[in-house]
Amino acid sequence: MNNLQTLKTKIETISNNYKEETTGGFITGDGPIPSDIMFVGEAPGKSEVESGKPFVGVAGKNFEKYLNSIDIERKNIRITNTCFFRPIKIKTSKTGKTTISNRPPKISEVNLFKEILDEEISLTKPKIIITLGNVPLKRLTTFKAIGECHGTSIHSDEFNCTIFPMYHPSSLTYNRNDDFKKMYEEDWLKLKDTLQKVL
Repeated sequence: MNNLQTLKTKIETISNNYKEETTGGFITGDGPIPSDIMFVGEAPGKSEVESGKPFVGVAGKNFEKYLNSIDIERKNIRITNTCFFRPIKIKTSKTGKTTISNRPPKISEVNLFKEILDEEISLTKPKIIITLGNVPLKRLTTFKAIGECHGTSIHSDEFNCTIFPMYHPSSLTYNRNDDFKKMYEEDWLKLKDTLQKVL
């Protein structure tokens, strides 16, 4: 069994044995190993679990659009998550209608997959890891919030590479104002500059 298959088996075992909360399926990372560029997201959503790949829903379309804007093709990068199962909340309305929505993973859920993500990073050997959102940021750095460090390069001794924090692509859906979009686009341009230095 190769290393990636071992990781997949571990993810499946953890996901299937997790009983504290209801979850909505799981996925594994996607893309070449090794890879100089690695993106780490938070956790999969409905579209991701259905397709078995990270970043394929609305956030994924935003993500690919901006990737292409700085001349990166998705097939050339490794994309993974901090939590590999889909954390969900289930609500039942007064009329009896049930809705399922995504929720951020708890710290305890992120910690379930700590060794797996570390192992995936070790196999990928990235020169740069781009964290998307607060969850991977807190997991891979000492920063507490994306607002204090987005668009800046940080050297990680632990992973022996550059870490570049960015807002999650889904943040464009929630922050529909021009200032936020401008700042988000500027971060992608800063990433392009950083890649030219790092690679």
